[in-house]
Amino acid sequence: MSGMSTIPPDPLTVPAPDLDLDSLHAALERHWGLAGELTALHGERDRNFRLDSGPVRHLLKVHNPADPESVLDLQCSALRHLRTAAPDLPVPAVVPTGDGRSWIRLTGRDGRTSYAWVHTWLEGRHPEPDELDAPRLREWGRTSARLGRGLRGFAHPAATHPIAWDVRRLPQLRPWLAAVAADRRPAIEAVLDRFDQRVVPVLPRLRAQVVHNDLAPTNVLVDDRLALTGITDFGDLTHTALVCDLAIAAADVLSGRPDGLALAGEVVAGYRAVTPLEPEELSLVADLMAARYAATVLITAWRTREQGWAPEIDDEAQLQLETMLAAGLDDLASRFGAAPSRTGRSTAALAEARGRVLGGQELSYERPLHLVRGDGVVLEAADGRRYLDAYNNVPVLGHSHPAVVAAVTAQLATLNTNSRYLQDAPVELAERLLATLPERFDRVLLVNSGSEAGDLAWRIARHATGATGGIATEWAYHGVTEATFAFSPESWRGAEPLTHMRLVPPPPATSSSVVDAVRSLTTSGHGVAAMLVDGVFTSDGVRGPAHEWTRAAAAAVHEAGGLYVADEVQAGHGRTGDHLWSFVAGDVSADLVTLGKPMGNGYPVAAVVGPADLVDPFVQGTDYFSTFGGSTAACAAALAVLRTIDEEGLVERAGTVGAHLLTALREVATDRPVLAAVRGWGLALAVDVVDQSTGRPDPERAGRVVEGMRERGVLIGRTGRDRASLKIRPPLVFSDEHAEQLVAALAAVCDGLG
Repeated sequence: MSGMSTIPPDPLTVPAPDLDLDSLHAALERHWGLAGELTALHGERDRNFRLDSGPVRHLLKVHNPADPESVLDLQCSALRHLRTAAPDLPVPAVVPTGDGRSWIRLTGRDGRTSYAWVHTWLEGRHPEPDELDAPRLREWGRTSARLGRGLRGFAHPAATHPIAWDVRRLPQLRPWLAAVAADRRPAIEAVLDRFDQRVVPVLPRLRAQVVHNDLAPTNVLVDDRLALTGITDFGDLTHTALVCDLAIAAADVLSGRPDGLALAGEVVAGYRAVTPLEPEELSLVADLMAARYAATVLITAWRTREQGWAPEIDDEAQLQLETMLAAGLDDLASRFGAAPSRTGRSTAALAEARGRVLGGQELSYERPLHLVRGDGVVLEAADGRRYLDAYNNVPVLGHSHPAVVAAVTAQLATLNTNSRYLQDAPVELAERLLATLPERFDRVLLVNSGSEAGDLAWRIARHATGATGGIATEWAYHGVTEATFAFSPESWRGAEPLTHMRLVPPPPATSSSVVDAVRSLTTSGHGVAAMLVDGVFTSDGVRGPAHEWTRAAAAAVHEAGGLYVADEVQAGHGRTGDHLWSFVAGDVSADLVTLGKPMGNGYPVAAVVGPADLVDPFVQGTDYFSTFGGSTAACAAALAVLRTIDEEGLVERAGTVGAHLLTALREVATDRPVLAAVRGWGLALAVDVVDQSTGRPDPERAGRVVEGMRERGVLIGRTGRDRASLKIRPPLVFSDEHAEQLVAALAAVCDGLG
C-alpha cells in the first residue's frame, strides 16, 4: 500500500477469499444443519452465496480475510439492534449455528482464514436507477432517514475504525491523487481543496452516529411494484456525521442519471420529512455528494494501480462530479434545500392546468406568480426571481421556519391521530393558549381553519342565547362556510345581507350603529346571537386600533344578551405589536375568541376559546367533535409557533418595526398626492390610494401600484370596500431593512405612475 499511512490496511487491499465449494457445503451441514445448492452472488471484497434448501433460502456470507472478528460483531449487533428498534425495516436476521454461535471461521484453499455466517434470505431485486421517479426518490430519502433513526443510539467499538469509504475522511485520500488519470485530477483536486476549506471546519460540530453508509441500489431490494423488501450489506457501517449518510444515499441512487442533479432535491426532501436537517447539515449535502464521487474515483484509481483491478464505477462518478462542479456546489446546496417541484411544468402550462382542474378561482396579480420556495420573508419564483413578502400573514414566523418544520416532521414521523386519544400535544397547546388570555377563558376547542372556528363560535352563540341574529362590519371577511359567509360581505359581490344579518360601518364611524343593529334584530324577532369583529378590521381597510369602538360594541351586544366574538384570525398571534391578541390590548370584554391562519405558520390548525359556562353545555348538548381538529402534528406546529414568538420576541418586534414602517410610509405619502391616509397597528398597515384631482378612492391606480410593487420585487395586496387601500401585513420576522426596501419600492412606483 503506497501513500496511505493514516488509514490502516483494510479489505480494499486484500483479495477476496479463495473457497472450495465442497468445504462450504460441509461447513453448512456441520454447523447449521443446512444443505442445498450454492449459487455465487456479487461481492466486491467478500464472497456471497445463495443457499437453496428446497423452498427455503439463506444467504451465506464469507468475509474478506482482512476483516477481524470485531467487524462481524459490529454488523451482527447492528442487525439485532435494527430488528428491535426499527422492526418495520426489512433487514436480514443472523441464523445461529447449532451451538448458538453467530459465525464460524473457515480456511480457504490458499490457507487464509475468513469468518463466515448465515443470514435469512430477503426476496426482491435491485432497482434500476432510472426506474425511480420523483415520488420513489423521495421514498429513497425517507428510507435512508428511517435507517439512520433505527441506528440512533447504537454504539460499538469497531464502528470507530477508520474506513476509506467514510466521506468525512476524504482529505486522507489526497495521496492517492497521483493514481488518477491526469485529465481527471483537476476536478478531484477542486473538491479536495473545497472540502478542506468549507467542510472540514464544520464537520466536528455536526450530529454524528453509526450509519449504514452505503444505501446504493445494489444494496436495496424491491418487489415488482418497487416497494422496499430488503436492505443488505452492512459492510460500510461506520460512526460519522449523520448527514454523510444522506449524501451517500443521494449520490449513489442518482449516479449515472442525466437528470440526477435535478432530482437530488427529491431525495433530500424525503429524508427531511423523517429527520429534519439542521441548516449547517443541509448546506453541506452538495459538498458531501461531490466528496462521495471524488472518493469513488480516488479509491478505484488506487486499486487499479495497486492491484490491477477495480470495479468499473469511476466513470459515472467522474461524470457526475464534473456536472456538479459545472452547476456550482453553492447553487446546488441552495437547490437541494428547496422543496422539489411536483411537476416541473412551465408557468403557462401550470396556469392552464390550474384553470382546467381548479376552475376560475382568483389568482393574485395580473401575471400569475409561480412560486417554488419560501424562506423567512422571501419568496422565490420558478424563474429564480426573489420577492419580499409583505402580504402573507399566514406564515407569521416567516416561510419555512425551521422550528415549525422540525416540530411537524418529527411528529408526523412519530404519531399523528385524532384527539380522542390521550396525548400530550393538544393538552399542552390548550394550556399554553389559556395562559395568554384573561382568566375567564378556560376551554379550548381545536379545529382546522379560521372559517371552521368562526362557524363553531356562531353555533355556540346560538346554542347559548337561543337567538339567530348576527352583526358584522360592512366589508368584513370571516370565512367560507355557510355560516361565516353570512358574516363576510367582502365576498358577497354586492348582494344584500341575509335577513338574520345586520351590517355596521367600521371605525372611525361611531359605534352607535351597533346599537341600531341590535335594536333592529330585536324588533325583527331574530334577537342578537353574536357579533364577530376582526380587531384590526383588515377587510374594511385596516382600521385598528379602535379600542373605544370595540368596547362600546361589546357593551351594546351584551346589553341585548348576545355574545361578542373576537376574531383574532388576522389580528392575533402578535400582529398588533402590543399583545398576542388585539382584544386583550383593547381591554374588550369578548365572550369567545377565534384563532386560525397564523396559528400553525401554514399548517392547518385553528381554535375557539371561551369560558366553561358557554363551551361545556354546547359540547355536551351536541356531542361536538372534530376528527382532525387538534391532530398531533397540528398541535406540534401551533406549539412551535407560540414558543418561537416568545423566544424571538416577535410581538415586541412587530411593534417596533411596525412603528418604523408607519413613519416611513407617512413620509413617502407626504410628497405624493396619489397617497392619502396611512394607517397601522403593529404590522397591519394600509395606505389609501386616491385620484389626485378629486381625492376620491382610486381602485384602478391602487391596482397599478400593487402590480408595480410586484415588478420591483415586493408583494403587497389591496383591501377596503373600494379596493383602493394598499394592504401591508408581512410575517412578523420583518425587519427595519425590509421596511426600507418596501418604502423605497413604493416611492419609485408612485413616482412612475404619471
